[in-house]
Amino acid sequence: MREKTKNKLKAIGGNNLQIKESYKSIEKKKKETFVSVITQFKQVWKISNELGENYGVNLVGYEDKYYRIIENLIFEHYGKWAGEIIMWWIYEVDNPKNELHHVYDKDNKKKHPVRTVTQLYTTLKKMKILK
Repeated sequence: MREKTKNKLKAIGGNNLQIKESYKSIEKKKKETFVSVITQFKQVWKISNELGENYGVNLVGYEDKYYRIIENLIFEHYGKWAGEIIMWWIYEVDNPKNELHHVYDKDNKKKHPVRTVTQLYTTLKKMKILK
């Protein structure tokens, strides 16, 4: 919940008012953060590759450490299996809206179609592999 909203509610209800954010609101924020971070990471990765392919600008030596830091944070936050799937999405899926990609659920042997980062998040939640 935004601080501004909390302050307005406390002004109405007094300083002893306890405010708890709903589960739905917390989950919505988690989803928005996931989609934003993964989308931006994928965009930066794509731009870096295009610079190398189109103009011969190789930034790997510079960027590699930053990518490793972000990767480690993703693995730490979401877990090993979810991290592997997220890295697959970022590094290997080129045109997700033009091609059908699947996330394979090894527990129940199901293939889940994924075309967007939002669908990736929903699939990982459904598979119960997000930390």
